[in-house]
Amino acid sequence: YKGDNRLVYFDINDFDESALAPASWDLLRFLTSVLVGAESMDVKKKEAAELCDAFLDAYCSTLVSGKAGWVERETASGLIGDLLGSLQGRLRPAFLDSRTELKGKHRRLRVDNGKALPASDEARAAVTQLVGELAESRDDPRFYEVFDVARRIAGSGSLGVDRYVILVRGKGSPDGNYLLDLKAALPSSLTPYLKTPQPAWKSEAERVVEVERRMQAASPAFLQPVRFGTHTYVLRDLQPTSDRVKLDEGRAGFNAVRGVIAEMGRIVASAQLRSGGRDGSAIADALIAFGQGTWRTDLLA
Repeated sequence: YKGDNRLVYFDINDFDESALAPASWDLLRFLTSVLVGAESMDVKKKEAAELCDAFLDAYCSTLVSGKAGWVERETASGLIGDLLGSLQGRLRPAFLDSRTELKGKHRRLRVDNGKALPASDEARAAVTQLVGELAESRDDPRFYEVFDVARRIAGSGSLGVDRYVILVRGKGSPDGNYLLDLKAALPSSLTPYLKTPQPAWKSEAERVVEVERRMQAASPAFLQPVRFGTHTYVLRDLQPTSDRVKLDEGRAGFNAVRGVIAEMGRIVASAQLRSGGRDGSAIADALIAFGQGTWRTDLLA
């Protein structure tokens, strides 16, 4: 994703389910994904176990170092380096062309590409008013002038969740326009299973945004919680859904896949270190001690 400093990062980017929970839950979720997804990566059972070990090796060594890192184009290698390198020359007009169509000198959102549906007149007016109110507190309110609004379709986990894509003036038409993503924030699905007292967030959107800000090296542009009617939403820069590393051993080779998995281990550890000591989360010393612990065999089992 592109950060608010306009550099592109490879990092955790989905915090809808974020909560104050045991550090091992992130690891269990990831390792389970590796084992369940092994077949789709063309990875054999023994190799899947090696990937789990690579992830934990990188996670523990980063945690024990006590120093959070990050992945951007200049520091990335392997499949991640290839992905970030391929994005270097991509210009905004190409991204806009994939999501909008030109009508005269102005753009309108496309609703024929499987990524958006028409918004009702009522929803369009409400979203336009919301963005207009936000613009009043900005240095350049014209940047946020709304040109079009549509309902957004993205991700199976978000089906049924109220979500909009918003086309704004940005730096000028037609090729300086920006796309914003507005998504309803729902309670974390982890909450019913947690005994840990949770921080007193003002809203679900604040929870999502604050945890994201704390854990990422750099957050996406425009990231903020907003109130829309009786619910709270997360507003951010719309990110291309196609910018992903394709984990396919048959095409990339096992070592390349293992390199990505290890980098993900470093990313998780870095995110936990970055957010340590906030609202009851473990301080860095406790996380370092956890990285030196003897829990690994039990967790893998």
